Amino acid sequence: MRIMAVEDEVILLKHLTNHIHEAFPEAEILAFDNTDDALAVLPEKKTDIAFLDIAIADMNGVDLAKMIKAAYPGCDIVFCTGYSDYAAQAFELGASDYLLKPVTKEKIEHAISLLRQTNVNKIATKGLYFRCFGEFEVFYHGEPVTSLTKRAKELLAYLVDKAGAVCASADISNAIFRGSSDSYLRVVKKDLVKALSEIGQEAVLIKGWGNLGINREKVRCDYFDYLDGNPRALNQYKGAYMLQYPWAQATFLRLNT
Repeated sequence: MRIMAVEDEVILLKHLTNHIHEAFPEAEILAFDNTDDALAVLPEKKTDIAFLDIAIADMNGVDLAKMIKAAYPGCDIVFCTGYSDYAAQAFELGASDYLLKPVTKEKIEHAISLLRQTNVNKIATKGLYFRCFGEFEVFYHGEPVTSLTKRAKELLAYLVDKAGAVCASADISNAIFRGSSDSYLRVVKKDLVKALSEIGQEAVLIKGWGNLGINREKVRCDYFDYLDGNPRALNQYKGAYMLQYPWAQATFLRLNT
């Protein structure tokens, strides 16, 4: 994923790129304070999203957008400007959004939810990604993790449902394994650790004596994004949550009230 940001005021460019990075931490960001440098890299740097100022010193941002779209028709254009005068032109060009300055993290996130071309779900699934809306699924770099046993997957789902809270082994057994022995939980936990280790992701688990949890900072998850108020996640939720697990009903009811 490659994102271009063009803003001729250096301080505003820094703020813009910081907010973009918060929204797209895995993306490569090309930041320019002039259009000449942006156009120079355009032939060799396929751009997926372009955040453009309108009033750039050496070229109108709408004209720059036309040149970017000519090179890469699938590029999403988001204008960031202090002027509302060009809004009609921007949307005639097919811009995804038109942000009035000051540009904030919240405005960037809203723009993401409106992207017309870019597959934001593909972006979200880079690294380890948990999908909770619908049935619970686990992805690594966009591919399903098939090495999880059925019980190990359910244990992982339960930890994700707790959203970072460390859970006591006895509570886990009572909730999802119907009070099975500690030895049974140890076997399932071992299977989970093994599956995560095989993809280099064991560190997402918080492990202690008699307890277990998920480190939210090391994963991506639609449910976590929803809890954080991410507009894209709020739009994604359609009233279904971890459908295959009866114990997830409590969270489902909370999400739907």
